[in-house]
Amino acid sequence: MLSSSPSDTPLPLTDDCAICLMTLAPGTVLLTLSCNHKFHLQCLVSNAQAQNKECPLCRATIDASVLQTLAGSTQTPTPTQQTQVAQVQVTQTATNVPPSVEDPIDEAVVRHIFEQFTIARQAAIASLDDTDNLPLINTVTTLEYLAQAAHEESNIYGLITLQAPSILQRETNSIAAARVPIDLVCVVDQSGSMSGEKMVLLKKTLIYIVEQLNELDRLAIVSFNSTAFDRSHGLKRMNQQNQQILTNAINNDIASQGGTYIGSGLQIGTDLLKIRQTKNPLSALLLLTDGQDNQEHDYRQLMENLPEGAQCHTFGYGPDHTASLLVELAQLGHGGTFTYIDQEQAVDSAFVMVLAGLFTCVAEEICVNIEFNENYNVTHFHSKYTYEPEQLPSTKISVKLHNLNADEKRNLVFQLHIPKVDDEQNVEMASQPSASQDESSDANLLSENHSVGHVTVTYMDPNISRSITTNPVSFQLVRASSPPTNLLQINPVLDRQRNRIEATQALEQAMAENDFQASRTILMTQVEKIKHSVSAQDPFCQELIQDLERVYPSEREYRSSHCHTYMSHRTERGTYVPSEHVSSQRYNTDHQRQLVASIQRKYFS
Repeated sequence: MLSSSPSDTPLPLTDDCAICLMTLAPGTVLLTLSCNHKFHLQCLVSNAQAQNKECPLCRATIDASVLQTLAGSTQTPTPTQQTQVAQVQVTQTATNVPPSVEDPIDEAVVRHIFEQFTIARQAAIASLDDTDNLPLINTVTTLEYLAQAAHEESNIYGLITLQAPSILQRETNSIAAARVPIDLVCVVDQSGSMSGEKMVLLKKTLIYIVEQLNELDRLAIVSFNSTAFDRSHGLKRMNQQNQQILTNAINNDIASQGGTYIGSGLQIGTDLLKIRQTKNPLSALLLLTDGQDNQEHDYRQLMENLPEGAQCHTFGYGPDHTASLLVELAQLGHGGTFTYIDQEQAVDSAFVMVLAGLFTCVAEEICVNIEFNENYNVTHFHSKYTYEPEQLPSTKISVKLHNLNADEKRNLVFQLHIPKVDDEQNVEMASQPSASQDESSDANLLSENHSVGHVTVTYMDPNISRSITTNPVSFQLVRASSPPTNLLQINPVLDRQRNRIEATQALEQAMAENDFQASRTILMTQVEKIKHSVSAQDPFCQELIQDLERVYPSEREYRSSHCHTYMSHRTERGTYVPSEHVSSQRYNTDHQRQLVASIQRKYFS
């Protein structure tokens, strides 16, 4: 319990937080002053940062050490501050409920696992390729055209494709066992609408997650209806004893009843990750709900509490959830995914697909550094990632990505200003072979160095705790007075990615449009654009057209489905995909499919 200057007579508790006027719901993280007044933790943090040093109700002075702890809680805490924060938490308003206490991580053991993993991984790779180099992210550069006239300005599209390495087929058991440990918080809906088969499948899935984690992983389970409940009482290491305790809690304590307030569960879930005294290298929050809040809430400030590096993955169960809210939470959750679960039997697959990705993360803190020659400027960046400088055009641009899992791809689409070239070297290039000459001459022209820029990728490999920078990969563009016409044809690979990006933008606009017919018109306009593109007959583009044209039985299902399609193409990350979402299935990796199949045979057959 927090202490402040003592009060002669304890004052009665209030049902609402006097700062935000919201209910002091059981299960939310609260702080109690010695004057016996309770407030939300984050409300008192905001008060302390605004230099308010008294209880907002009775004006009793708050102890200076408590104020210092609260004022510094949004910064990265020192070990001493972390202990202070842990000591001042009062976690439940209900009586006889154990407080949230995290199990600490043995950092020496984690470091040892990294060392063993590196040795085993290098040995496995050496046996395959006779090299001691670790597999790296593969980078491919593509420009819309292979050539541009030397004496003309233009603006063309560019593409960078990142391909994460696969999991080695001949990895030893020691490598598989030494995967990077994770801190995982599952926030699950236990409102009345989750009764019956939904709750049965949800509990099976949670038990599966418990069993798949090892004693270096930590798990917390938070359930919510109109209030929230920390079922694990903090992040717990998944040793055999804690696995049994949590399995019992899942089976016996989570029951479907009451209304729905997603924020109550998110508050506890994000706080559990934020106030950690020790941290595993990977962390994530999984949110599943089949409903919508009883009242409308703005969760942007709450999601700011989610620590950097921790992703929030959301799951919308059935067509009745508020898909737009779950999409927003995933986007605010550092590049997380949104999954539309269209049928009860899909809940296990949905969780396992995301879990499979988390277990196979091969790159974190990814920075894609793009640099072009003088006067070649990036004018627009179209992929949904943070980049610097924010103001374009620029010859240099750095793009931030959150992480890559094994086998995943990311395609970054941008536009590039092509300047006139008047120097003597390029005037001589005018005498290169024309389109009427043989193909071998064109090949000779393309084999020369026509680099106009390059890209490097820097990232952290979480499995070996090491920063890696890839070798530069150049952008090739022939500049000649009269380039061969076959070098002026649009690259179909780039055009396919342009269709994906523009379809994603159209889906975002359509889902923000409240008028149903106007929303449909936006999508049909994009369909016609794809049909007239160079890559219209590409199988992926045909699937994209099919998804955009699909007719749904209700507007709510239309919006839930298309919100899922939007997030699939925005993130290019595999999740559970309803059977009719044909284009989104391309992002599912082989490892995810294999894991889902094996789990379904074991737990859900």
